[in-house]
Amino acid sequence: MASVLQPNPYQCDQCRTANIVAAPVLYQQGTRTYSGMFNSGISQSQAAQAVAPPSPRGYARPFLLWAVPICFTFFWGFAGFGRILGHPKSATTIGNAVGIFLVLGVAFIGGMLVNFRRIARYNREVYPKLHWNWEHTYICRRCGKFRLIPS
Repeated sequence: MASVLQPNPYQCDQCRTANIVAAPVLYQQGTRTYSGMFNSGISQSQAAQAVAPPSPRGYARPFLLWAVPICFTFFWGFAGFGRILGHPKSATTIGNAVGIFLVLGVAFIGGMLVNFRRIARYNREVYPKLHWNWEHTYICRRCGKFRLIPS
């Protein structure tokens, strides 16, 4: 018994061809993994790179960026505090600087926590919408037009 091929109900708005493909399919078709004796990795076509899925934001980069000033201020704050404990007469000259370093360290920790909250909100609210849009995006293979088709 022969099967009946049904035409694709989707077509490109620009060139009117039915030769469209979903972005996840195009991404999967253009991505290859390889491994050899001494190397392994992933190779991608330009089309796969163009339709790569959105990625959630990570915490490593902001942590490393905030960790440097936090460590710097707390190191010098506690070093100055140790100097004050060892030599109480030096409290009049470096007391304000030690206080400023410790307050700056606490402010940097607060800034890092605010940044982490922004990342968490993005990953919770914005990223799922972007990923849903990516899953429902179709690309015309003839003219390259992107189209969002909610099904």
